[in-house]
Amino acid sequence: MNDTNPPTPRLRTVFIGCGASIYPLHEKAADPARFELIGMADIDPARGQARAEAHGVPFFASYRDLLAAADPDLAVIMTPHTSHPTAAIAALEHGAHVLVEKPMAIEVNAADRMIDAAAAANRLLAVNFQHRTRPEVRTAIDLLRRGEVGEVQHVSMVAVWPRSHKYFRMSPWRGTWNGEGGGVLLNQSPHNLDLLCHFMGLPARLVAWARTTLHPIETEDTVQAMFEWPNGAIGSLHASTAESGQPERLEILGTRGRLEIAPGTLRFDRFDQELTAFFGETEEIYSGPSQQEVDVTLLDGTGSHDDIYANLYEAITAGAPLVADGASARMSLEMANAITLSSRRGQAVDFPLDRAGYAQLLAELQAHGRPVDVNL
Repeated sequence: MNDTNPPTPRLRTVFIGCGASIYPLHEKAADPARFELIGMADIDPARGQARAEAHGVPFFASYRDLLAAADPDLAVIMTPHTSHPTAAIAALEHGAHVLVEKPMAIEVNAADRMIDAAAAANRLLAVNFQHRTRPEVRTAIDLLRRGEVGEVQHVSMVAVWPRSHKYFRMSPWRGTWNGEGGGVLLNQSPHNLDLLCHFMGLPARLVAWARTTLHPIETEDTVQAMFEWPNGAIGSLHASTAESGQPERLEILGTRGRLEIAPGTLRFDRFDQELTAFFGETEEIYSGPSQQEVDVTLLDGTGSHDDIYANLYEAITAGAPLVADGASARMSLEMANAITLSSRRGQAVDFPLDRAGYAQLLAELQAHGRPVDVNL
């Protein structure tokens, strides 16, 4: 009897946009025992070729040439936002599974096409929303799903990502409608928008204000949005690259308790009595129920690219559910587009988002914006 375990299959993997600043995190997370790197592509040989040579794999200036030559099982896409859809769809149609950096696209109708292409090719489309695997996020999701917080009533997210003018000068596509398709909504805060949707799903409607306050850029550096979810819960988002001194935090208030989530920490306060019963039965006039902080043991997770790659491997080889598939990742992009549309049109926006209406707005903004060449 042979007790030898079968060898672990290695996925033939290519990196598209290997000159990106995010590349080192992908390089580290792609365990060579599971992911066999077989080629890289970037439009700038000065940035990408040395990285390919360091791994002893072929380098291509065109990702289409790379796909044709390598015939990969998996394509990892790290190119600028605007080129994600074309590169992802080409890889899917070539028969590869795809992992794409956030945001998956700059407008939701392009995300729709990516999801449709994955379904047609019977391949996986994963998006790199690694913050979903942070221990405090996984634990908070578990508490919510088990009803420990009760019916959610209010959600508040603050996400401040200070950036200097120099940051925007480093790459000509940053802060432009043609290069990024947005500012803080499409570059710095997609993870925050994703966590809102991860916890709550898409809202039913929103009203928002997007402003360019301190930075010399075309796109927004600060946003404020108000939401209403289908269950009646309401909430808000404040995100900015032009402010400082406010740590990232997410608060979720329900009828049984309150969650406060920040990077690396989770606080859970449980009410001594569920609010519906308390308000109907209490003799108190001016106060709510007392509350107690509950000790919670955080679930495993690193919130890193490592988690995404480990999950992606299990999804491809064993059918495990993806941490962030295309459909769930699309929600945060739809929310970002809706915030821009609401601000620019000066009115509330209902979901699902009017795809054609947003496409028209983006075309108007790009027509008046600075031309930027980010195509592969």
